[in-house]
Amino acid sequence: MTHNNRPPDPVLPLSLFPLGLFIALLPLVTIHTTYLISASQGFVDWCIPYFQSCTSISATGRNGLGYFVFKGVMIPTLVLLVFFWWINHRWLRVLGYPQGRYLFLLGLMASVFMLLYTLSLGHGGDAFELLRRIGVSGYVGLTGIAQISLGAALYRARPLWLSRRGKRLLSLSGFTLGVAILSLILDALPGVDYGRMNHSFEWILIVLLNIHGVGVVLSWRQGGLVLDVHTAGQGR
Repeated sequence: MTHNNRPPDPVLPLSLFPLGLFIALLPLVTIHTTYLISASQGFVDWCIPYFQSCTSISATGRNGLGYFVFKGVMIPTLVLLVFFWWINHRWLRVLGYPQGRYLFLLGLMASVFMLLYTLSLGHGGDAFELLRRIGVSGYVGLTGIAQISLGAALYRARPLWLSRRGKRLLSLSGFTLGVAILSLILDALPGVDYGRMNHSFEWILIVLLNIHGVGVVLSWRQGGLVLDVHTAGQGR
């Protein structure tokens, strides 16, 4: 064994808030950008999809330039989302909640389902349509579970401000779940033309999931979450 008398490398703390906000907003920016591109190229109608249900999110990335933008941005975004959930997993471990390890697994699986959806986008046939349904359902479901788990853990945390953040995140998750249940009820009711509103529910649910992500990274900022980067000392 040899003794190393060199001083430790300097540590540079980097705030995780800018990266987290970028990850949380990137999917929203992407789907709205591809909508504008597809509408301008005549592949989808001009409308407010949240209220008029004129087009699905899938349709915005199915043809033309939107196809390449959607896939070209969403695939690396899914890698960033895995990193997002890894950070939350580590955060809960630091706060003393070992169950946080499940967050990373849930986030990883959700990204895999979304990758399945993204890769099958733009391809015709019943098989690809089934893959897209499986992909988006798996992504929304697993992301929702991960968000509820994170909110519940933060709600039990101390200090008080973090518990309040957790309560707000849980409330948002409850609202999102309520919207999802409402869409299922309307789909099952006879005499309700759910086909005229299903796209609106799709847009609203995706936005709610991403708003939750923004709420999480705001908690990162308030909690001073940083990534310690060890820099090489002078003379190395």
